[in-house]
Amino acid sequence: MKDTENRPQPRKRRKWGSVIVRRDADGNPTSFQARYVNPLDPPKKVGRNFGLEYETEAYRWLDEERYLVTLHNKGIRQWVHPSQRGANTMPTFREYSKDYFDKYRKPDGSKLSGRSNRCNGIVLRRLNETFGDTPLDRITRQMVDEWYANARDTLTAWTFEQAARTLKRIMLAAANEQADGTPPLIPASPCRYRVVKPQSKRRDQPPVTADEINRLAELFPDYQRLALWLSLLAGGLRLGEGCALQLRDIDLENLQLHVRHSVNRGPDDRGKYQLCEPKTKSSKRVVPIPKPLVPLIEAHISRFCKDRKPDTMLFHSPMLDDWLLPPTTIERTFRMAREKIGRPDITFHSLRATHATMLVLEGGTMRETMDDLGHTSLTVAVDSYQRVVREHHRDTVELLAYRYMPSNDPTVIRTVIDQKERQIDKLRDEVERLRKILLERDTGTGENRETVLPKKPKNRNTETLENRDKEKPMNEKTCEPMVIAL
Repeated sequence: MKDTENRPQPRKRRKWGSVIVRRDADGNPTSFQARYVNPLDPPKKVGRNFGLEYETEAYRWLDEERYLVTLHNKGIRQWVHPSQRGANTMPTFREYSKDYFDKYRKPDGSKLSGRSNRCNGIVLRRLNETFGDTPLDRITRQMVDEWYANARDTLTAWTFEQAARTLKRIMLAAANEQADGTPPLIPASPCRYRVVKPQSKRRDQPPVTADEINRLAELFPDYQRLALWLSLLAGGLRLGEGCALQLRDIDLENLQLHVRHSVNRGPDDRGKYQLCEPKTKSSKRVVPIPKPLVPLIEAHISRFCKDRKPDTMLFHSPMLDDWLLPPTTIERTFRMAREKIGRPDITFHSLRATHATMLVLEGGTMRETMDDLGHTSLTVAVDSYQRVVREHHRDTVELLAYRYMPSNDPTVIRTVIDQKERQIDKLRDEVERLRKILLERDTGTGENRETVLPKKPKNRNTETLENRDKEKPMNEKTCEPMVIAL
């Protein structure tokens, strides 16, 4: 009597391919065979055997093969016999990663910049040391975990983060449908780790002070000095954006500066610098030019810009007028100057962070700060560019607490008074400094302020008050003291 308990149940006949039951000499089922017509040689069939417990897998394999044959018939991808697939046709990590970045396009359809390609190349060289010659389907989770543990201990924090992010990005791309519509190369990515961005060491870096920026400016050549002030005061310009400015970008009449370009060295990051698109779409922006910068800009244009054409560069190579000023030239000058002023921790990009920080401290909103910097991400604006000013932070916390929790404690009241007096002293010092500047411009000397300083112009309200005071002189005995709210 034949065994009927393990006999597979018949399925509905398929329109494409078939799964048949293979039997032994006694007629007992031994396996399933999934097969279909060879698209390259129709008289022959392509098949694969499955155990009795893998009937579902047999039908799944048949569906996958039908998908590959359909792509072949549509001319999308050449069909390869299952026996010839594997390491011979599966690209290695080196081949796939190179092809991935060669074909990669940003959301706006543009290619990666030369600098990005160079940075990606550096990261790929490190990854290729471990995975370069390994076919994608041979890269296992164990291999990735071993690399991760070793790289975390041997690489710097930022290099490790970039390498881990790139490896995960490439393997995830291989596990998804390819850009040309072909199916995934691997069933799933072996990278199961979470990429954590390291905390910036510059987060607690103090902003550049007024004294420090003035000493930096004194150490800069006349031709490069304006770049410092533009980055610090006009939109926190990136160095590449400053080197790309043309006369058409500067509107002194309306006090506006248009950021339209940046500079790079082409797709290979070699050769002379050329104009290119800014870093991001939001980097194209219009920022205000503060009035104190206008004389510096006018003097720079008058002295160093021979032509007054719209496309004349604000900065150009001191050796060749038709070459752009390389950002590396300014960076080299900055590195030497920062050592001399005792701030070896700052970079030129620190001026951009200082702009973002001080703009908020002076009353600017976060929206205004993001627009100035050309950011759309609040996280980037805060985490990467906002600096903590300890004194201001402490004063703000104390004032906030007193506003919401008024106290009659003498210690608390004295603390608030001290803070208010410091603010008043700062305002008085600033007024005194401005008065001295006016005196030096009007008289050529900063002495005898009380006798030389011109009187403030009178307005109608002032004259009315003075006439009223003359008619009714103040009675010193009955005059009550003025109370100033702190």
